[in-house]
Amino acid sequence: MAGSTRVLPQLKPDAKQPRTVQAMPRFRSPAAEFVRRHRWLLPILTVSCAAAFVVAAVQAATLVWILGTAGALVAASYLSGYAARAFKRIAYPSLLNLPRRRYAEVWDSLAASPLLARRAACGHDDESALRHSAEVPIKNLVELVEVRPQDDILEFGCGVARIGRELAPRCRTWTGADLSANMLATAAERLRGVNNVRLVKLSGVGLDQLESNSFDIVYSTNMLAHLDERDRWNYVKDAIRVLRPGGRLYIDNVDLESDEGWEAFSRDAESSQESERPPYIPTPSTAAELTTYALRAGFAEVRSHKRSPLVIVTAIKPALR
Repeated sequence: MAGSTRVLPQLKPDAKQPRTVQAMPRFRSPAAEFVRRHRWLLPILTVSCAAAFVVAAVQAATLVWILGTAGALVAASYLSGYAARAFKRIAYPSLLNLPRRRYAEVWDSLAASPLLARRAACGHDDESALRHSAEVPIKNLVELVEVRPQDDILEFGCGVARIGRELAPRCRTWTGADLSANMLATAAERLRGVNNVRLVKLSGVGLDQLESNSFDIVYSTNMLAHLDERDRWNYVKDAIRVLRPGGRLYIDNVDLESDEGWEAFSRDAESSQESERPPYIPTPSTAAELTTYALRAGFAEVRSHKRSPLVIVTAIKPALR
């Protein structure tokens, strides 16, 4: 595996293009996008309008000027507050027309732009927030599977390389694999200038496109929750094939048995009683589920770790397998 090679995601010319997302958050016009990128403009406008109103009042300007500056101040204050709430709130599309297992279409729709891809990855569109969100997963990986400088590492379901961007300097090579071309396009942009990474566009569930015995660590974080159980199993089953003997596995999911996991599960159960469930809504796991996958796949030293709200399972590929 050439560590310096990056395989950029490409949609085939005859490939079906991702569906257009119809119900994304407000403020999607060019003007709104400009304001989103320069959020300091509205507060400055509000302060300027306030200063103009004070000057008009102090200098006993005409009633028209006073009322005009007062109206501008009210409008600017309203727009500033409304924009702050609108930009903070994330209103994902329902995508009820897509079955859950059409993962590529679902996540291409959620990642219709680099900004939306970042949101789908961590709930924020700011790059600094995205990088900050990787700190705890990196800590878990380093502590539980001992990331080493000589390791070749694979992440399946890598998304925008939220973790890979931070993990690549710690290992020999990092490979990110994902079903979503749009997610991988944002990942490629974020990884520009990082020379020991590559990206692989998966053609279906599983790791068939990756060579056997080629990685020291295979991991996935914040991804299994979006898969059906049978597909979780397929990835774990493939992980043991692509790992080298003695290689380490790391998988996690929201822990149904934790207070946070149960609260999210029960809240979703109540809200979806009378409506369809969007295909990307997370489904938690238990330690028993994830350890069963690892054991049935043939892993040894299978251990579960409770780090609320996550359950994490680590395992090792036997040397003689």
